[in-house]
Amino acid sequence: MRKLLSISSLFVLVPVCALAQTTTPGSSQSIEDVRTDYRVHAGPFYVNPAIQLKELGIDTNVFNQAGEQKSDFTFTVMPKAEVAIPFARRVLLKSTVGTDLVYYAQYGSERSIDPEVTVRGEAYANRLTLFAEGAYLNTRQRPSYEIDLRSRHVQNDLAAGGAIRITPKFSIEVAGHRGETRYDADAFFLGTSLRETLNRDTSGYSVIARQKLSPLTTLSVRYENQQDRFTYSPVRDTNSFRVMPGVEFKPKALISGSAFVGYRRFTPESSNLPEYSGLVAQLGLSYTLLGATTFGVTYDRDVNYSFEVLTPYYIDNGAGVFIRRAIGGRFDVLANAARHRYNYQNLTVQLASPANLVERIDTTDNVGANLGYRMKRDTRVGFGVSYWTRESTVELLRNYDGLRIGTTVTYGF
Repeated sequence: MRKLLSISSLFVLVPVCALAQTTTPGSSQSIEDVRTDYRVHAGPFYVNPAIQLKELGIDTNVFNQAGEQKSDFTFTVMPKAEVAIPFARRVLLKSTVGTDLVYYAQYGSERSIDPEVTVRGEAYANRLTLFAEGAYLNTRQRPSYEIDLRSRHVQNDLAAGGAIRITPKFSIEVAGHRGETRYDADAFFLGTSLRETLNRDTSGYSVIARQKLSPLTTLSVRYENQQDRFTYSPVRDTNSFRVMPGVEFKPKALISGSAFVGYRRFTPESSNLPEYSGLVAQLGLSYTLLGATTFGVTYDRDVNYSFEVLTPYYIDNGAGVFIRRAIGGRFDVLANAARHRYNYQNLTVQLASPANLVERIDTTDNVGANLGYRMKRDTRVGFGVSYWTRESTVELLRNYDGLRIGTTVTYGF
């Protein structure tokens, strides 16, 4: 598990469990939300512009090295805009466009421009909502805590489907999706080509049933079926499905966020790769006490692909907690702690040294604190410190620690 931080969390990563908004089938409520909440209105366009200084400070271990560490001054700025175009009360087009601008003073190899675009269209007809969406990400940032190298990779994802409201409180959504992940041909990490082990195409479909218990609470059951096909490593090809019941709370509920816990069956096509079946989870919940102190918890468990040739995938257990305390009218303090535990799965045919037969578990921990000042609703300036460590039961040379100190600013126009 390499990867200090996904740069965005220089200060402490606050895994606020914001529930993705869901359009009520057959409703134009999201159009009314756009017209009410978006700050800029120009002709048919509604715009929410923002700029975020994700980090500005010192990274004491730029390359996540176990030995001699390299320190550098760094900052990451992200201009971003949400753009929406409603058509009467029947059609809504929404897009989010943003770019990370990453700068390192001494190590120019770590600088990058990382654009990201998402587009979604929705059409409403009585009880039926049809939608299509696409996402594009072109980045050099580390994809996980496993890979320390910042390497260029591109992700393209497409999805389309529909949702129908059976009763005022019960709805069903069906969607299909396709995606691809591509790494540069010259991206090598620890002698392994990331292109050879991680380039893949993904396809599948999902069915979601939702029962609204109250205006703020919804019960859901998700079924997801997925096929992964690897361009250069067919031994990794897999078919899988997951069933995840759960509950969703809107931000104004006493407890906000969502919690899904279920079962996944992960079946490789090659007999040389072991199967997995068992618990998976996606949980992010927060609770605000007396309007001043927010407590949050996250837990994620699922299967992820590894860049390692002899350990093609791992079970990722990630848990975190955070506390936010308001101080006076504008100041707040954030504190967080998180742990990721990667349990690697070996190929059943081992072609390397006996050390690879040992169970490999990598653990990454981070703790942090951040003091912030909120200038207005959408503008916050913070100063924080975060400390990261990684340990491995097998790859001892991958162990490292690192400290990040700096400032973050979020500004909404």
